[in-house]
Amino acid sequence: MNVLMSGDMAGIPAAEVAERAKTHESTVVRLAKKLGYRGYPELRADLRRDEEEMTPSATVMRGESGHDLSAFIADEIRALKRLPHFVPQEDLDAAAQTLHASNVVYLYSKNDERPTLELLARRLRRLGLTTVLLGPTAKDLAEGFVSFDAKSTLIALALREAPLHLPTLVSEATRRGGKSIVLSDVPGYRFRPSPDHLIAARRGDDTEYRTQLIPMALAYALQLAIFHLAPAHYQATRDSIDDLTRLLGGADEIPLRS
Repeated sequence: MNVLMSGDMAGIPAAEVAERAKTHESTVVRLAKKLGYRGYPELRADLRRDEEEMTPSATVMRGESGHDLSAFIADEIRALKRLPHFVPQEDLDAAAQTLHASNVVYLYSKNDERPTLELLARRLRRLGLTTVLLGPTAKDLAEGFVSFDAKSTLIALALREAPLHLPTLVSEATRRGGKSIVLSDVPGYRFRPSPDHLIAARRGDDTEYRTQLIPMALAYALQLAIFHLAPAHYQATRDSIDDLTRLLGGADEIPLRS
């Protein structure tokens, strides 16, 4: 992936990609299929589109596929259907087990991904997990991360590109004995240093307009996977949250239980 993303690769055959990456041509073909393409030629065509000079239509959101609602929904459904192809259930369960064993979960992303990060934090809090949303500046990060320890887990979003401080945070999490999880939309990319768990799935096919539906779906999937590790415990926590909500005057927010 590092070789393919290095630029001006649209005209390079698979054999040369393999040579530059010091691997076998068959590995390049397998990578293309893992990314959801039928083969390397289809991946190369996609690279060519990315490298072509921007045309007036490409500056418009969904310039490749239009604003038609049916086409938009079809693209998102296609991305959702292939999600299990990219994320094996055992990988999701392993990340859930790490979160289940954590005392505190620290969450980090770029500002563009903050809505998804906040959704993920809320899903975890609904299970009773303590969360810390890390701020954007170095000082904010230091103040939020200073209490990270061996019973903590870092979750970071890395969509399109990794946040600036991600390598440092992953390295520091490991040094302190904790765990790290990265949610990405670039399958096959090797993060350095490597997180304990990498969950990567492609988003929609339109290169100019990719929603955060896939990472949001992963947030819900993680919540479900954690819940089913200890259903009685987490249901009791959810019931307690509902009871406290009513006690605090939020009865209209929670449906009554029989």
